[in-house]
Amino acid sequence: MVWSAKAFHPTGAVGAPPSARELDRSGFAWSRAKLRIAALALLVAAAPAALGIAASSPLVNGLSLAWLLIISALMDRLGRRAAACPVVLSIDHLGILDLRLMPRRIAWQEIAAICPVDLDHAHVVDLELRWPETTLAGARWRVRIGAYCQRAYGVPAVTISMLLLDGNVRDLLDMVAQHRPDLLDATNRR
Repeated sequence: MVWSAKAFHPTGAVGAPPSARELDRSGFAWSRAKLRIAALALLVAAAPAALGIAASSPLVNGLSLAWLLIISALMDRLGRRAAACPVVLSIDHLGILDLRLMPRRIAWQEIAAICPVDLDHAHVVDLELRWPETTLAGARWRVRIGAYCQRAYGVPAVTISMLLLDGNVRDLLDMVAQHRPDLLDATNRR
């Protein structure tokens, strides 16, 4: 399902992306404040490279230029995320849809368990899948690696990050508890 800012704005006008509260707590949007902090961190990371370009050594100049190109590519990605579809993670009665991972929803029956989470410090939630290869078959290769890691090493196949989203891990687990509290670890149930 594709959502637009216009579909959620009460007047129908296109404006800022909806927050999780405006989406009736069913989804999470990119957090502009968190994206600004990430952009500032990238700017600070670029400062040494900018100073390195003034060096007389061609090797230092080349490395500094390469570093600045990497930083500019990351800044471009942050800008694209800020302008992209406002809702990237949604949770409903059908399952979990994280557009950053894959274009289709992970159905509740495909999730074996949600790993325990430290609600005060964690920024990610790990999912153990029942059939990781099948569930992640249509995902990008970086996501499909999780299926092999779960089978070979017993680590969770999917990690959902709340780091740049409007909300936190507690909000995510609260939404999961509304639909499938049995998947939550006992330490994360209320």
